[in-house]
Parts: sequence; structure tokens; C-alpha cells
Amino acid sequence: MAQAAECRLRRVLFTESSRNVGGQEMQLLAQMGALRRLGIDTRLACNPAGRLDAVARSRGIEPVAVPFRNSLHPPSIARLSRLMREWRPDVVVSHSGHDANIAAFAARLVHPRPVLVRARTYQHGVPGAFPYNVASDTTIVPSEEMRRQVLANPRIRPSRVHVLYPGIDFDALDRQAAAPLPASVAAWLEAHPGPLVVHGAMLRPEKGHLFFLDVLASVRTSFPDVRYVATGEGEMRDALLARIAALNLSGNVLLPGVVSPLAPLLARADLAVLPSLYEPLGMFQSEALALGVPVVASRTGGIPETVRDGATGWLVPPEDRDAWVDAIVNALADRPEAHRRAAVGRDDVRGRFAIDANIASLLHLIEAVRTHRT
Repeated sequence: MAQAAECRLRRVLFTESSRNVGGQEMQLLAQMGALRRLGIDTRLACNPAGRLDAVARSRGIEPVAVPFRNSLHPPSIARLSRLMREWRPDVVVSHSGHDANIAAFAARLVHPRPVLVRARTYQHGVPGAFPYNVASDTTIVPSEEMRRQVLANPRIRPSRVHVLYPGIDFDALDRQAAAPLPASVAAWLEAHPGPLVVHGAMLRPEKGHLFFLDVLASVRTSFPDVRYVATGEGEMRDALLARIAALNLSGNVLLPGVVSPLAPLLARADLAVLPSLYEPLGMFQSEALALGVPVVASRTGGIPETVRDGATGWLVPPEDRDAWVDAIVNALADRPEAHRRAAVGRDDVRGRFAIDANIASLLHLIEAVRTHRT
């Protein structure tokens, strides 16, 4: 891993305005831990009403409360600016829209201004140039596919947008995998034996939960006792419960809410699925492969940068019900082939997505930006 002395960083401030906890929030916490191991001090500014505040506190991190109510919230700008003046971070890494915009305003009220890094994990439509060319010093995206989307606007300077693949702390993942399951989840699994399919994602439309319930109804013809555990929270919960009842899947499906850490459940899975309609990259499938769990995922967005069809897993067109049913049935029926692919995927993921590689690339990028500014 890059050494702190090489990049001359002392303090890095992370900001996050989202009230939910998903892949990008967990990535933020992993990066904070990795930087601290290098001797670089880190702090987190987040919404005190969001779940990230509680998760961070459970990990011994005391967040700074900033409401981030919108992109032009004066109290948030004042609070963040005061934090920057008092703590004097070298770098601010922002993970969502509201906090990135507020950080851009706040940083310009202090001197010297910290380097502004924006982590962009979704891009809806053609982006404007200002956030990339002016508001931040550089933007990191999780995949080549995401970078292509951003650069669909020819006014955005390519030198301002860089791919930084997510990093996974594999040592921590392995430790977590050996931990016990939450009692309620363990009890449900014991009462419902059968092949276990796990899906870890926020309950949002683009994650494909409703579509996968239709797939599961057909898979049940071949595997009547198949189990589907979809962890996460979000706006789709009521719609999913209604669909589960309509398809008579109540004995096959569990929606336990957030399961953190997810590794103990993944380690017990026969199959991990990511039926997203679109995904800039996704981390769930990579964590599954890192634990040697077979994966079936959508061939969309940046997912093919993490799973190779026929080699490390199955890639299926999103919302192609027949193709998904075939892939799930084949993966559950041919366990040797499923585990062969998962073993290749394990080596591939652990070789490319280590948190050390992520942090080394991040520090190299920050140092390049600082050098250019001076």
C-alpha cells in the first residue's frame, strides 16, 4: 500500500448526505479505515438522522453532524466551512450530490482550499459540465462504463474523470463470514430448508427485486424449496410484500431488512444474484465471489467488469425472464460447475479489488491533483 509520507496527506474529510446505507456508504467506511491504518487522520460529516451515523458510531467513528438538506442549504455550508477552517483537511471526498455541492461552496470560503474529490456512483441522463470541470478538482467513478456515461457530454474534460474500482477489505470480509447470523434470520433458514439464493441491495426499482420474484416463481417448479433472502431497505418493501403474497411465495422469501455485516449470510448461500436493471458497477457480486459463492448477475452497466460470463459466473440480460430462469436452474442443478466458476471468480476479485489497491490509486490521484494545483 502507498505510504502516508509519500503523499504528504495528514487529514481527509469524507462527506455523505444520503440517509441510507448501501455500497457507497460501506465503501466510504472501508476507505476511512484503510487511511487510518496508514496514519492519515479521517473524519466523517453526515446527516445525523441517517443510518450512516449509527453504522459509523458502531465502528468507533464519531461523525460530525451536518444536515445536508439540499445542495444550497446555508446552515450546512456554514457548518462544513467551519469544520474545514478548524480541522484543516488536505482533501474532502464527497459521496453524494447534496454534500458534494455543499462541500464545493464551503471549501471556497476557507484558505488554503482543500482538494475536492467527488465520488460519482450514478449518472442519470447527460451530465452538466460544471460539477466536473469547476465544482470539484477531480471525480472518481466506479467503472469504465460509468466514465463513458459521464463523458457523453463532450464539454466535460476527460482528465477530470477517473475510474477507481471499489476496494474490499478481504481480511475483514473473511472474519465477518465466520460470524453468526442474526437470530431471526438463522431461525427462518432453519425452518425453511432448501437451496439458498441471496440478494443484497437497497429495495429500489432499479435493483430488480420485483422482476426476480417472477423468476423465482418459475424456478420453484424445479426447486420447490428454493429460498430467496433479499436484504436491504427502501421504498419497494410494500410492493415486494404484495407481490410475494400474490405469487404465493411467502414460504420461499424473506425480507429481513438490513443485515450487517452481510458476509455471514453470503457465506451460507448457494447462489448470489444481482438482477439489477442497471448498475454502474456494484459491490455485492464481487464480495460474493470473494467468498467463493456462485453468482448470476445482469449483463448491464459495469457489472461485466466484475463478472465474466462462463468464466467466473453467469451474466444474463436484464429483465429476460426465461434467460434468468435457465441460469438460476442451471447454477443450482450443476453445483460442480457453479463452484468451478466461483473459484476462478474468487481469485480474480481478490486480485483486482483489494482495499489496498483502491487506496493506493486514490492517494496517487490526490497527489497528482495537488501537484497540478501547485
